[in-house]
Amino acid sequence: MNDLNSLRGDSSEPASTREKILLDLLGKASDFYEYTVGILSSIFEITEFVSRGSPEDDFFSYVTGVLISESRCENASIFMVEGGSIVLKAASGKAINPTNPHVSMAVGDGVAGTCAREGRTILVRDVEDCEFFMKMDTAKVRIGSMLCVPIKEGNRTLGVMNLSHSSKAFFSVHYIRVFELLGLLVGQLLTLVHLYEVFRRKNSDLNEQLKEQSESLRSITERYKAVVDASEEMICILDAQGRVSFLNSAFQKRLTRPPLTVADIFDGQSAASVLQRISSVGRDCSLDFDLAARVGDRADIICQFFIKYIGDDQILMILRDITDKRRIEQKTMQTEKLTSLGLLTSGIAHELNNKLTPILGFADLIDAESLGPHDRKRLSVIINAASAAKGIVESLLKFSRNKPPEKNIFDLREVICRTINLYSPIIKKRGITIIHEDPLDPLNIRADMNCMEQVLVNFINNAIDAIDEQQGTIWVRSLQKDDHVQVSIEDTGPGIPEAVMSKIFDPFFTTKPKEKGTGLGLSICYGIITDHKGEISLENTVNGAMATMRLPAVRETEAVQSPESPDSIPLTAHDENRKSLIMVVEDEEDLLDLMVDSLSPYYTVMTYENGKTAYDHIDEYSWELIISDLRMPVMNGMELYAEAVKRNPGLKRRFMFITGDTYDFQVKEFLENTGVTYLRKPFRIKELRETVSRQLQCRVVTE
Repeated sequence: MNDLNSLRGDSSEPASTREKILLDLLGKASDFYEYTVGILSSIFEITEFVSRGSPEDDFFSYVTGVLISESRCENASIFMVEGGSIVLKAASGKAINPTNPHVSMAVGDGVAGTCAREGRTILVRDVEDCEFFMKMDTAKVRIGSMLCVPIKEGNRTLGVMNLSHSSKAFFSVHYIRVFELLGLLVGQLLTLVHLYEVFRRKNSDLNEQLKEQSESLRSITERYKAVVDASEEMICILDAQGRVSFLNSAFQKRLTRPPLTVADIFDGQSAASVLQRISSVGRDCSLDFDLAARVGDRADIICQFFIKYIGDDQILMILRDITDKRRIEQKTMQTEKLTSLGLLTSGIAHELNNKLTPILGFADLIDAESLGPHDRKRLSVIINAASAAKGIVESLLKFSRNKPPEKNIFDLREVICRTINLYSPIIKKRGITIIHEDPLDPLNIRADMNCMEQVLVNFINNAIDAIDEQQGTIWVRSLQKDDHVQVSIEDTGPGIPEAVMSKIFDPFFTTKPKEKGTGLGLSICYGIITDHKGEISLENTVNGAMATMRLPAVRETEAVQSPESPDSIPLTAHDENRKSLIMVVEDEEDLLDLMVDSLSPYYTVMTYENGKTAYDHIDEYSWELIISDLRMPVMNGMELYAEAVKRNPGLKRRFMFITGDTYDFQVKEFLENTGVTYLRKPFRIKELRETVSRQLQCRVVTE
């Protein structure tokens, strides 16, 4: 109103004042006009840019650049709505680094987020007076005023155009409508850009497909020949008379000279068999079969044949060498047989251990001094027989490889030398010489030393038996090859008959007389080496036969350490031990009575018949040790441990398990993961008492 009065004139004011006001208004109108023309120019430039067809990312950058160049704002940015956030797509202006990573904020945060949420233009004349302006600590741009305009398509807000200036009150209400129109236009153009991008990609894909198909059609003959020629399978084409018209490279490499007919490819018997099968193939049929044949200079390879007529007078014959595949299949079958037999053997061993434990335990508890001479002798027979049965069970567990090996790092040369020395008296009497080709460098491996001795003894025994009563030589060669240690034992015996080579690792298979072998030796060796992640093989050589084992080598940087023997903790009967309260959980009555009789002279023992009963009484006393079997009805030892520790974490170090079930993978994993002390069945009374005493003493030290 004052401006209008100024224009109409006021006799109280001098003419110069009215002119000044008029010039100021004209300047503002001129600025607005220029600003509007700039925005219209921006609209024209953006429309032209879209018409040329450009990617979406370039579109955003172009829009912000045009806004800076055609308007007087200092900074411009575009945020697009993605889910519940707005993500920065492009920015231009002062102190804007185009390499800065994109930033984002939640819809509703800050001026831009509020604009995106409400879908309306927000004019901020002074950011210091704006309640939802968010100042970022990392911002390099000084902002005095802002104008945020929604980018819309219909009623849907796609994003925000964010304009700012370092001066306060730079933007006015006169520019809102112009920029809102620009926001609507950008929204429409963005839809066109999206459509263009879709059509461009589709067109590009179609053009690429057409190009690939054209190239494929132009070169199909050459590529077909290249594929056939590069195939590892042997491919040939025969005419109706059996003459060879084509051979690929794989087939040519197997033959010493170019063949004319089928008879030039195979040996006589195999050629006749192949020709007979070709004659039996119908025109619209194909034939698959396996045949052991000589191909070129390679004898007795197993080939998988595929024969089919192509056209009226040509025959396609494809051969695949499956010799290695059959060998692997046999090895896999061998492994599966050993695994099945191992599980059966381990199950039997587990049941035997349960029966041997009370026999050995109660025998230990009998006071031998109070018996007469005859009874003491009978008791000795019981203990010796049960101990021998325990040894047999240990052998069965070694065969099944379900007794965990005690692996340590050592130099395999020491074991080889020690094993060879054992045979010195024997081989001298029999006229056999053992030549050890000892490398200068250590052969460090991580393995069970006893298991390695067992394998070497078996290999050398077989070599000696193969030489039989004749004089002969055994070579023991050891070396480190790449990341493996390899040991080979070769003899001058008659070798291994090819007919039995595939069965040589089968349990209970042997070529020796009954009095000399059980057929378990090589099966056990196979299981040992496999358990150590190694390989074992037998083959015939020009001298006789050779057994080879390969094991992972240990790096030189690893210290070669021998296992430390735990200090023997003698059973003590201090007053504190006499007061110790022990829970025993066992479902077998004989074993429960055994442990009570063994431990009650030294500790207070309370017994429970299964895990559930024990768990129900877990809070009644302050248990200093909980001894539990693993396999029980209702609730087993593993479940008891889990529930008890969940209820009272302090019981974690107070558990001890007794089990003969270490062959079970679940039990193995449980014992390894928890680290709980366990005692294997069958055990002697001294072992039980020492382990219990050690556990109680360790608990006192750690707690």
